[in-house]
Amino acid sequence: MNERRSHVVTVLRETGMVWKTIKILAVLLGFTSIAGLVSAHHSRAMFDVDVFISVEGVVTNVEWRNPHMWITLDVPTADGETESWGFEGSGAAGMVASGISPQILKVGNRVKIIAHPPRDKSQRTAEFMGLEVNGAYYSRGTGSTIRGANEN
Repeated sequence: MNERRSHVVTVLRETGMVWKTIKILAVLLGFTSIAGLVSAHHSRAMFDVDVFISVEGVVTNVEWRNPHMWITLDVPTADGETESWGFEGSGAAGMVASGISPQILKVGNRVKIIAHPPRDKSQRTAEFMGLEVNGAYYSRGTGSTIRGANEN
């Protein structure tokens, strides 16, 4: 009888360990799925990160928000028309920490934005990397050289 009871206790312990293992694996799988979603959110695939462009125009809208701020410029074209460009920046707190404040980047100011252009050239959205206002340069704090090699 003791031997049978011992066998039953061993089986129950092993079964409990199997269920603990299954629960741990399920939790890890859930974390892996979430990590993939977060990584996808921060993809820069839509931008050509090997190229910088500068776009000069008048600020028409600034949305100081997290996780990314948004800047809109009216940009004059060669034929006298105006195009609206949108720029995605880092979070508002990071921008302010880099010296880019609401006083510098406000509606009505003429600015030059340095950015990574869209891969799809029909789009007028770009990844904000820095800006020039009245001859002063501001970087979004990424360590990038927004004015070119050895010019920052």
